[in-house]
Amino acid sequence: MKIATLITAAAAAALIGGAAFAQQSTTTTTTTVPAPAAAAATGTAVATSVTTTDASGTTVTNSTVTNGPVPDTRANRAKYGQPMSNAGKRTAPRGN
Repeated sequence: MKIATLITAAAAAALIGGAAFAQQSTTTTTTTVPAPAAAAATGTAVATSVTTTDASGTTVTNSTVTNGPVPDTRANRAKYGQPMSNAGKRTAPRGN
């Protein structure tokens, strides 16, 4: 590859990076408090919502919902089957 092509590509990348860096990025973030940690231990869903507002007044809301772990009990093994890991198949159910 020619050196002139490499230098031109590096200059273009620097110009694009400089233009992106020069944009205003004033944001205000509001976060809701997730459910208590005890809810995650019992296998219930935990939701988190983040609302972001920039200087022009544009608002974006992102939501994340995760499922908690399923307790390893005899009843859950009967309902859902054995664990898929090699070590999990060879151990007795204990709960969390």
